[in-house]
Amino acid sequence: MYITKENLQEFERRYGHPEELFTSFEMTPGEYQNLLNSQKHGRSHDVTIFIRKNNRWIVNAKPWYPEGLYRIPSGGIHPDESLGEGARREAFEETGSRIEILRYFLRIFVRFYSDNRSVDWISHLVLADWKEGELRPVDTGEIKKVHLADRSEFEKFGRIMLELDVGGLHYREYLHRQAFKILDSLDE
Repeated sequence: MYITKENLQEFERRYGHPEELFTSFEMTPGEYQNLLNSQKHGRSHDVTIFIRKNNRWIVNAKPWYPEGLYRIPSGGIHPDESLGEGARREAFEETGSRIEILRYFLRIFVRFYSDNRSVDWISHLVLADWKEGELRPVDTGEIKKVHLADRSEFEKFGRIMLELDVGGLHYREYLHRQAFKILDSLDE
């Protein structure tokens, strides 16, 4: 992992110390190989950005997603970026949004495994407000659609994720569910 201890400490100082969870998810051999291929520069993390706009959530769909499936935007931090810079860049590339980061609220340690192999991964979840920008994918090779979702739509997204034989989507359903337990409690 190339998010440095200093980078992480500075991010926590500015945006809060997150809750932490530990889990594991199985992947098919092909999916596991795709994960290994995504590990440029030894990457073993993602930043997942929960972007609010008018009491709704900005979500996106990958080109291979079936109709009706969306997820919270996420991506990798570049080796020369801070966590905040990477979150802002990913939000723009995947949704066209300029954001204001409000809170670092959850860190998930996950082990992805297939056969006798495994990769340890960390997801850094942040809450942000939309500030400006047309909702559209900027990186059209990675994202096909952007959508403004009501909170109630995540039940449908989760159902679709769990119906597919894709461990990474099963993890994303878990991530969404755990994140909203925290985010919903912030609104109470």
